[in-house]
Amino acid sequence: MARKHQLQDSEYHLNPAAIRKVIYGTESFRDRCILKTFAQTGIRRAELGALDVRDVDLDRRRLQIREGKGSKDRVIPITDELASDLAHLIGKRKTGPLFVSLRGSAVSVRQLNRIVAAAGARVGVQNPNPKYRGRLTCHLFRHSFARAWKARGGSIESLAKILGHSSTATTVDLYGTESLEDVQENYDRLMAEYA
Repeated sequence: MARKHQLQDSEYHLNPAAIRKVIYGTESFRDRCILKTFAQTGIRRAELGALDVRDVDLDRRRLQIREGKGSKDRVIPITDELASDLAHLIGKRKTGPLFVSLRGSAVSVRQLNRIVAAAGARVGVQNPNPKYRGRLTCHLFRHSFARAWKARGGSIESLAKILGHSSTATTVDLYGTESLEDVQENYDRLMAEYA
């Protein structure tokens, strides 16, 4: 009897249209900026929550991650659009949390989880991983970013640096191989010539 292929968490992802739908289905500008940052950088939720206004270099379009996983620092490039949105969000502030809660402190990991799950529920976008019963997670945006990067032909070395992996081997293990759905899509596209 053949073993059924078990998909790993990193093989589940959202397509760009679903991500845009979730981003623009948020209730506030701050939440839209949070989701854009997740979607366009692959940042971890604890790293996003720890961002300070001083970590944003708007001129060079970069975010400084301080003491990310494994206590490692790194720099992540951002798009012009995200830089513009973050400039608006920051306003005249010179210091303090980049993403501020209603109580004036940095948004917590728990709040980030709720923001992401609520945005998905609001627009009807579900997590493709059955383990999460349809609820979107922050980490799904990380997987989606990595899969989209690879699908567009981005280098594994650059992806490893953006994601904060100490070795490209980690990145290859997680995202370097195609998912079963990718294999099926490639097969169908290539075999259409023989039909």
